[in-house]
Amino acid sequence: MKTELGHANGTAPAIDHDRLRSDIMVQLRRSLAAPSHGEWLWIGSLAAVMLAGVFAYTWQCMNGLKVTGMREYIFWGVYMTNFVFFIGVSHAGTLISAILRVTGAEWRRSITRMAEAITVFALAVGAPMVIIDMGRPDRILNVVLHGRINSPILWDVCSIATYMSGSLLYLYVAMIPDFALLAPRRAMWERLTLRERVFRFLSLGFEDTPEQRKLLEKALATMAVIIIPVAISVHTVVSWIFGMTLRPGWHSTIFGPYFVIGAIFSGTAGIITAMVVFRKVYHLENFLTERQFQNLGRLLIALNLLYIYFTLAEYLTAWYGSEEADHRLIDTLMGKGPYGTSFWAWAVFGLFLPAIMMLVPHRRSLIPRLLIASILINIGMWAKRYLIIVPTLMTPYIPPEAAGVTPSYLPTWVEWTVTLGGFATFLMLFTVFAKVFPIISIWETVEGVTELGAKNIGVDLELPTMTARPPWPRPPIRPRRFVPAPAAVVGIVVLFVALGIVAAAGAEPSQPGSPLQLVIGSRAGDDGPQLTALVRRDGQPVADVPVEFLVRRALGQLRLGTQPTGSNGIAAIDLPTTLPGGPQGELAIVAQIKTGKEVTATAEASVPGGASKAARNESFPRALWSPRAPVALVATIVLLLSIVWSTYSFVIVQLIKIRKTSKP
Repeated sequence: MKTELGHANGTAPAIDHDRLRSDIMVQLRRSLAAPSHGEWLWIGSLAAVMLAGVFAYTWQCMNGLKVTGMREYIFWGVYMTNFVFFIGVSHAGTLISAILRVTGAEWRRSITRMAEAITVFALAVGAPMVIIDMGRPDRILNVVLHGRINSPILWDVCSIATYMSGSLLYLYVAMIPDFALLAPRRAMWERLTLRERVFRFLSLGFEDTPEQRKLLEKALATMAVIIIPVAISVHTVVSWIFGMTLRPGWHSTIFGPYFVIGAIFSGTAGIITAMVVFRKVYHLENFLTERQFQNLGRLLIALNLLYIYFTLAEYLTAWYGSEEADHRLIDTLMGKGPYGTSFWAWAVFGLFLPAIMMLVPHRRSLIPRLLIASILINIGMWAKRYLIIVPTLMTPYIPPEAAGVTPSYLPTWVEWTVTLGGFATFLMLFTVFAKVFPIISIWETVEGVTELGAKNIGVDLELPTMTARPPWPRPPIRPRRFVPAPAAVVGIVVLFVALGIVAAAGAEPSQPGSPLQLVIGSRAGDDGPQLTALVRRDGQPVADVPVEFLVRRALGQLRLGTQPTGSNGIAAIDLPTTLPGGPQGELAIVAQIKTGKEVTATAEASVPGGASKAARNESFPRALWSPRAPVALVATIVLLLSIVWSTYSFVIVQLIKIRKTSKP
């Protein structure tokens, strides 16, 4: 028989809190029990994909970024798309837990744990994508050793580190009462499981006394308030990495709120997808009811319409102005090419179709419709981040076609494998978390049912009333021995064999003979000075080898042309004397030999003959990118970080007080 709390007139029977906690824990036993064979198969599959990602990244570190599709113009690709996407998904925890906690939305109690976990795991996967994109992971130390406070990249590092620390602290503080509940005090002769020992250590001796509860609520309220501006600053700073770059399509004042709304949009879709999966797999229908899905659906449709508005405002402004660079970007992004097809497919299936599905007034199909809409939204938001990055890099202000270059980008198997490994890591972290810790916040659910009633917080529970002898102790949760499923082991072995075959097939065949050697020079020709390139192998000239000549410029390389070598092994091309050079007219000449798309030999030399250009000694303008950072900027950043970290310190002090008030 289901009962609800009455008013303060004492007519309703009192609720047995201990039995209510016990009943909730019994319903969560499926998620906390040892993995079944199907779960081991899932974990083994994720582990196999993760190992494939590690293998692909190792291959990239050994062979360099040439194994990716990124080149001089397209220096960001799938990796940075993953970075922006995962940082966006991490906003789910801030939205669901912090904002709804501050605004008093009680229906969020049973979903806060999932939301907070998504924040931590998405940050843990998204932040390293920048290091993977660098090619030289050791150079990340340069940000710390030689970072400049007036660089948005350093701002991003500081904000993400601060957000990650705050999210971990917020998740931990909210789990302390459940740690204490899952690791009760026992007699000295009773043995504790490893899980109970860890939980007892993490619980800080929490016994739910009035003093400890007051300290805990103070810490939670403080973290809920401070984590909101920190989260907003993170994706704003991510957008500034793009927006403060003079590129068509990026240099926009709307990018900050545009990225923040997109982050909350994709994060909300992510938490809905996770809710449906956990609801189905672990039979959490009593905790994740239609009440939560209805409220999140309303929030998702509002964010969907808001993102449509921002998209229209962003592209309509560029389209209407029709400046040359913006015009070329719009043609690339919305034309008949592959990017145009991708853009309109995203607009239809990632924006308008989910909005239509969520506006259908049919309650019976609410959860399936929300699941399909959320999956389409997250796929579309990943594609949208890709469309923000790649087409813009393909259309700089100076058309690359003027230098004889047609930029193109096609991700290789290495990039796709690393990407799949990142998504598998995110799912693995979420799966392991749900098997070790309660995915539903027990103490918040009990507190909400006691104070407000089950219906008011959106759960469907039978509320036990007080009896003379309450059923106790609760059923203990004992983990089983670790026995990996045979299918998972077989899957990992098969995957490594396949990877070995792929690596062997993708390895470059060895070429007979020693490598070609290039020497750059100059000579006087009939029509003026000429550039020369001598091609030799084992000290002998090599004929009929096409040599490409380029001039290294500040923003890339200017192609001069390609000439084959003669019988003497020399290829020659006219030297452009009108091309601006250094202070003495020197030009940085690059000669290279290509076999297909791969450069097999290259040489570089400084050759005089260009137009001299005297070095100008100009003072830097009063801009944020100048070498000397403005004092006001430094003071503002230091002040903001000091406020945030001081707040974290205050929360840690409350936790120390909880530990001190516990009984020995």
